[in-house]
Amino acid sequence: MKTLFSIAVLIVLGIITNFVAVFVLNVVGIPGVLIAGRPGKRSKVRFICGSIISAIGQSYVYLAYTTLIVNWTILAISKQGVSFIIWPVAFLAAILPLWINLIHARVEAKEIEHANAQTEALHITILLTLVGFFIFAFIPKVMHIIYSWVPYVGS
Repeated sequence: MKTLFSIAVLIVLGIITNFVAVFVLNVVGIPGVLIAGRPGKRSKVRFICGSIISAIGQSYVYLAYTTLIVNWTILAISKQGVSFIIWPVAFLAAILPLWINLIHARVEAKEIEHANAQTEALHITILLTLVGFFIFAFIPKVMHIIYSWVPYVGS
């Protein structure tokens, strides 16, 4: 029963994140878009720098969410006796909202002529999130060092 409840909590968190991540990732990617410059009037180097700045902001914020999911899962397994079967659900709760946002961004990007720094940054963010999930799951100390401000970290 505890495992089913934990799975339900992760699903709800994933659904909420699917809607909230659109706005949050856009806000944290604004500095990169400003650095990238106006479409059609920017250099390739400027666009790459803007995409990297957007990716840094998006990755930092989204990895904080990933930290919350991973650490909550670790605590549920270790302190409440939840089955380890919850790990695939935790992985999907962490990755799917970002993946869905990337798909939507790419569909919207097809409607415009020039590339968007935030859309390009999402590719980097998803790769860092995939790697980050497994690093956080297998080396939890990394979470405690970088994201000590996230709820449930350090508990």
